[in-house]
Amino acid sequence: MADDTRQDTAQPNISNGPNARPRDATIAQTGPGLPNDTSRPVEIDEDEARRIEDRIRSL
Repeated sequence: MADDTRQDTAQPNISNGPNARPRDATIAQTGPGLPNDTSRPVEIDEDEARRIEDRIRSL
């Protein structure tokens, strides 16, 4: 029940910079919902992909 009163009271901002997001907001893509995939895909050539795959499978 104590959590209900916290939402009702206005809290002063402690920052007006990049950390001024709401205290209950998620960081990066750790929260529920659709991910934000707006970035460009990583480009990788086939030889490098094969080297990475071989290295992972050898572990």
